[in-house]
Amino acid sequence: MDITPETADPETVLTDTCRVCLLKVAKATYLFSAESIDILEKLHSCFQLTLTYKKYLPSVICDSCIEELNIAYNFRQKCVSIEERFSILIQITDHNEDNNIDDPVELKDDISEKVEILKHDSEDKLSGIQEISKINYSVEKDTFLCTLCNKALKSEASLAKHNVSMHQKRKHLGKVTGFGPDRRYHCTKCSYCTPHSQTLVNHMRRHNGDRPYCCHCGKTFTQASSLNAHRKTHSNTTYFTCTICGKQFKHAFTLKKHLNVHGAGKFLCDICNKQLKSRQSLQDHMYRHYNIRNYNCEDCGDTFVTHSELLNHKKKHGMIKRVECHLCGYKTHTKKTLIIHLKRHAGDKSFKCGLCQITFYTNGDLQRHARVHTHEKPYPCPVCTQKFAHSTSLNKHMNTVHGIKFKWADVKGKELRMEKSSKFSWVENVIKQ
Repeated sequence: MDITPETADPETVLTDTCRVCLLKVAKATYLFSAESIDILEKLHSCFQLTLTYKKYLPSVICDSCIEELNIAYNFRQKCVSIEERFSILIQITDHNEDNNIDDPVELKDDISEKVEILKHDSEDKLSGIQEISKINYSVEKDTFLCTLCNKALKSEASLAKHNVSMHQKRKHLGKVTGFGPDRRYHCTKCSYCTPHSQTLVNHMRRHNGDRPYCCHCGKTFTQASSLNAHRKTHSNTTYFTCTICGKQFKHAFTLKKHLNVHGAGKFLCDICNKQLKSRQSLQDHMYRHYNIRNYNCEDCGDTFVTHSELLNHKKKHGMIKRVECHLCGYKTHTKKTLIIHLKRHAGDKSFKCGLCQITFYTNGDLQRHARVHTHEKPYPCPVCTQKFAHSTSLNKHMNTVHGIKFKWADVKGKELRMEKSSKFSWVENVIKQ
């Protein structure tokens, strides 16, 4: 089977296969060590070929290829030193002519001595080049390791800079495990881990309460990205538009959450079998079944199931109605009320009674109308025994008959608050027991 980058075993090709001739060998020399610098230098000098370590390629060279390389290198040295050797030969010839040396043996010894001097000079130059290469090689092989996180650096200066920036300025770096792509930074206070050191720094701010990013409105954040997202709330500019209904949003995650409105219901209520389009909608829906109201208005004490309902309610306490109808100038506090108002302009009565075919603008109007057919009267008078189908009728009865200023919504809200407090007190008693 052919060896490919996907199928190659680094340990096998490291010891069994020659990098140059690709033959299986029993004995070979490892190419990427300090002792093999001269081999790499000779390859580059003769053939301008630079071999680098690759995990899917062999990393050794056989003795036969080394012998051929030495022959080629020696021949190259002869070619490179032709002029120098020739100039030495001319000097020796002139010297012999001046001194009348005719003995061929003496002439040969003189030439050999000069060539030997030239050879030693060349070897000194080569050894100097090799020493420089060894230094560069040690840098390329990442021999400078951090003792705290085992990260490999290319120079001693890089190691010093790494220690200052990563381990002195950034506190609570945590425990570091693994190497390369498997490196993980672990939080010292919980089980959180991440492959990025800066992400761990941001995470540690959750434990120590550090919130260095501050908005002009006074809110603070642990990350710059959170601050940038918050700043969009102070602007009227929208960046994301729904392609289905055209509604615009300031954040991408808000648009993504909105797209669930256009999809089919994926979450089913176990009590009434109603289909909800998000997990959060299902949770809020279940709160309505169990009458759990976690949001309380500080001004009037009314309680609400969701935070958005509380925000819409708080607008009613303000004197300024900011939401305006573009057709008649009608102003209200919430967009929801404006939408119902616009239905009256358009005559959109989409809620139809199944018994008498009368249509209504809202589902609440349809439910109130259904009591005409069922004769249901859920609003009893607290003074007499009379009952009413609508809360407005009860309010009018209390004012005209009993002379009491009465609002069913206030009484109902108070009952809900008392019921909620009794539930909490029961839970506390169970916990104490």
